[in-house]
Amino acid sequence: MPTPAQADALAELLATRTPIVVIETHDERRVMGLIGLLAQRCPREIWQWSASRGLRVAHNLRLALAEVGQGPGAADTRELPAALAAADKLKGDALLLLLDIHPYLSNPVVTRALKDLALGAESRGLQLVFVGHDIDLPDEIAPYASRFALEPMTLPRIKALFQEELQARRARSGPELSGERATLDALMRHMVGLPEASVRHMVRSTLGDGRICTADLARLMALKRELMGAAELLVFEQDLPSMEQVAGLHALKRWLRLRREAFLDGAASGLPPPRGVLLLGVQGAGKSLAAKAIAASWQVPLFRMDFGALFDKFQGESERKLRDALRVADAMQPCVLWMDEVEKGLAGGSGDGDTGAGQRMLGTLLTWMAERRSAVFLVATANDIEKLPPELMRKGRFDEIFFVDLPEAATREAIFAIHLQRHRIAAEPAALQALVQASEGFAGAEIEAAVLAARYEARALGEPAAATHVQAELARTRPLSVTRAEAIDALRAWAEGRTVSAG
Repeated sequence: MPTPAQADALAELLATRTPIVVIETHDERRVMGLIGLLAQRCPREIWQWSASRGLRVAHNLRLALAEVGQGPGAADTRELPAALAAADKLKGDALLLLLDIHPYLSNPVVTRALKDLALGAESRGLQLVFVGHDIDLPDEIAPYASRFALEPMTLPRIKALFQEELQARRARSGPELSGERATLDALMRHMVGLPEASVRHMVRSTLGDGRICTADLARLMALKRELMGAAELLVFEQDLPSMEQVAGLHALKRWLRLRREAFLDGAASGLPPPRGVLLLGVQGAGKSLAAKAIAASWQVPLFRMDFGALFDKFQGESERKLRDALRVADAMQPCVLWMDEVEKGLAGGSGDGDTGAGQRMLGTLLTWMAERRSAVFLVATANDIEKLPPELMRKGRFDEIFFVDLPEAATREAIFAIHLQRHRIAAEPAALQALVQASEGFAGAEIEAAVLAARYEARALGEPAAATHVQAELARTRPLSVTRAEAIDALRAWAEGRTVSAG
């Protein structure tokens, strides 16, 4: 249900006599509830139009538009131009709700009729309220309009709704609720921002079998992305590794551990929430794995920005898609937003018909980074400093810039322990140390690839995989530290003094 505070805010906006009020939302029921609250305070005549019913007047305003009757000529007003012509004849102080008007705003006849009504609105007392999910105003009428944002579903309201549905379920003698409290808290946090009807549906769905589990969270995230749009631009990453599966990076892990509480509950910690990190380093050294593990350790969803899906050959479309993706990320809070190989994404887009898209997208991203207030933790990973936009490196863009180097001996030992156990390859301490020595200069991804290749080799020989097969594979491999030694040396030289070591 709408709150009195929201009704007060809408009443204040309408009191300015702005000719057109735009309410962009999927939650039409809440809009009607707000208008119903206003109707109880003010004897103003309220009309509404929809393509299915035409122009109609509310007979009993106290019923929040629940009882609606036809107005004069309602049978002829399903077409919007006819409805606006009829509205032009309304007398006295009136409010006209136009539902799902967005498809009609490209019609020049409709645009002119709306402008005529707006021009005479103040002298006649008529005000228009546009209600729809995606309202892009034509330039002709934009100066006469103000936008009103519905208050999103807050966590206290969601908790109250959950308790309401839980009491109703108990009254029906349903089974007792079971599951982890942490999962339930995560579910309710991620319902923030959804339309009230969707929240109620999700709560009932969650309570249906009486068991709270992680599958409910995955289903909620899928619904939320679908409702918000741009689902193809943000990839929901599942089956995330834990921090225990990330070898080394002790400084980064400690930094994240100290900031977890502030990110999840800034009010309780009294500290500003962290905003993001840039992980710069050698390919295959564990930056992507770390990005995934951050989300897992903080128990929030991870969304990967798909730069390939962002770029569009049409002028301005790439930036629009990025804005849509960032808007969805804001709505999915709290979450981790992962931009993998960000330097390639922001340097691209110079194809035919959209030259300079990368620079324009960079401007869009920097604006969002500076102005966002949502609980979205940005993790950007990069390999090539020469292609990394200098504007992105400016102090304050990220909380910290970490350099992820090739693993040292102790870290390589931990990496081998993880992958040998995963592939069920036994290795005595002496054999493990031999592997560590043989893998000098190898990245974590190269070590993992060598272990997997050893299994294939052992299978081909008809033998059980052993540490000797892994060592033989390491001897056949030329790591990046050899094939691209100059580039890695240059990267290390640049990072020294400019970044913090993640190890």
